Amino acid sequence: MNINISRQELGVHLFRLGLAVVFLWFGFSQLIDSLKWVSMVPEWAVNLINLPPAMIVMGNGVFEVILGSLLAMGFFVRIIAFVFALHLIPITFDFGFTPNGIRDLGLIIALVSLGLIYTKKPEEVKVTTQV
Repeated sequence: MNINISRQELGVHLFRLGLAVVFLWFGFSQLIDSLKWVSMVPEWAVNLINLPPAMIVMGNGVFEVILGSLLAMGFFVRIIAFVFALHLIPITFDFGFTPNGIRDLGLIIALVSLGLIYTKKPEEVKVTTQV
């Protein structure tokens, strides 16, 4: 078996998988123990969506698990990276200049970077003809 992948391609795939793991961990964590996350739901989000905080956490968990899974599998990488970046902007502003806010700012920059650099190489197709 001969696998031919450049260091740059490997780095981009590891970058994509690393970000997917972050969202999968947070998504599953919100689904498994949503009450732990309720205190982090801002008042403006409850008023905007008009749902109880626990439902917002569950919905966010489902959102992050689905998109994180697609990201891990390499589907719609650029779109998902930008959607996750947009998703994190209000969360980052809500946290402000705290460790969580700075972490999320770093994730936004990483997601935008992934969206800009990711290119899926078309798979090589071998055409054979039979006579």
